[in-house]
Amino acid sequence: MKRPKLLHTYALFIVLGFALVGYLYKNTDHAAGTGRLVTIHDRGVDRVILTHVGSVQEALNDAGIDVDPHDDVEPALNSELLSTDSAVIIYRARPVLINDGALHERVVTPAQSPNEILAAANLPKISAKDKTTLKQGDFVTEGAITVLTIKRAAQPRTNGPIANKPTRFALTRSKGAQLYTDSSGVTHRETYYDLPMNIVISACGPGDYTIRSDGAKIDKNGYVLVAADYAIYPKCTVVETSMGLGKVYDTGGFVARYPHGFDLATDWTNYNGR
Repeated sequence: MKRPKLLHTYALFIVLGFALVGYLYKNTDHAAGTGRLVTIHDRGVDRVILTHVGSVQEALNDAGIDVDPHDDVEPALNSELLSTDSAVIIYRARPVLINDGALHERVVTPAQSPNEILAAANLPKISAKDKTTLKQGDFVTEGAITVLTIKRAAQPRTNGPIANKPTRFALTRSKGAQLYTDSSGVTHRETYYDLPMNIVISACGPGDYTIRSDGAKIDKNGYVLVAADYAIYPKCTVVETSMGLGKVYDTGGFVARYPHGFDLATDWTNYNGR
């Protein structure tokens, strides 16, 4: 007589058990399509959060990080987080002192590259032969956190091979993507790609490219072939990468999300020497 009641009790426990499992699965960080890791780079510090949200702005809100309207963010605040492991880079607006010969100009800007800073100050862009340096400034004596110094057409460029050693934390095939901060304090999201470069190699004059021992594609002068945003890093601009000095030969769709990002040409997927 008691068996039907016992069966009903077991059935109730089973139903409640499935409901509890479903609830926990739905509300856990591992629920499909919701939990994602976001690395936020802000003022030289990396912070990793686990979040359910779908946009950059929401991720920053989750992390309790405020962004001033004058700051710059990559990807943009309204961008969607497209992967389960995303990177967000914040460039804070700060006072920059521009030393351009006899001209000394100050501007408050989040701009990172020399041409961006000059554009913010309504000053002429640099040419391919100009030399620039970006360094940390002394706010007390110089009134700026960053100092941009320009030497217009100071020295001819060398045509000989360059010493080009990767940094300790260089991009590798297994990493796929990483954040790299150059000697000027500018953070770049680095990725790599493997496509024939026989057409774009002519962008900076005649010559061919070869494969370095670590798989990087380099030009005749030893520069790593780099894809970047032409608006910020014009063709043939020499840039710092984690794999050594590079030169901009190419661009790509990634610059829409990461304008300061670099895509490094390698032979890591095809292994065909091209």
